[in-house]
Amino acid sequence: MKHTAIMSLEQAVQAARKRVLTGGVAAGLLVTGLGVAALFAPLLLGWSLAVILMIGFALYGAAQLAAFLETAKGQRSPWTLIGGLTLIAFAAVALWAAFFTPGGAALLIASLTNFVAFFTVIQGVSQLILFDEMRRSRLPGAGWMLAGGILNAVAGNLLVMQPRTGWLAVSTIWGIYLIGTGLALAADSLSNHRGRYIDA
Repeated sequence: MKHTAIMSLEQAVQAARKRVLTGGVAAGLLVTGLGVAALFAPLLLGWSLAVILMIGFALYGAAQLAAFLETAKGQRSPWTLIGGLTLIAFAAVALWAAFFTPGGAALLIASLTNFVAFFTVIQGVSQLILFDEMRRSRLPGAGWMLAGGILNAVAGNLLVMQPRTGWLAVSTIWGIYLIGTGLALAADSLSNHRGRYIDA
């Protein structure tokens, strides 16, 4: 009975290891595939991401409308209603343009690029603010924070001025990063599995 319990435990551990191996390799291949798509089909990837982003905007706008309607009449904020309607209208127009107008795909990618640029500039501004705090506190690394803030601010502005070229550059960087990360994840899963197999 005891021997059977030990065998069952060992079988459960081996099954768990196989699931971890399969999951790690699958995740690595998926990330690598996304990297290949970003590197060799940047416009298709950009269009797909932009469509997903616009659907997300529409869902968020719908959630705001639902929250507005569920709130008691005396406590409703008109900004919640305006924000929800604006997000839904923006997403609807962008998706309509993407699917039913000749230049809609390029416009959608430009919108995605501007979205990325906005967050890049915000990141740069936050780094510049953090640099000022680090400089006043005389903490090490303030120079690197300043350099990062300036680079992010410049990169964000370049993305706005040249959205198509900027998206190609961003997609290339993402592609290289994702391919490296995916291959490393798959290799790490396989090496850990081999190490456990040898130890067993």
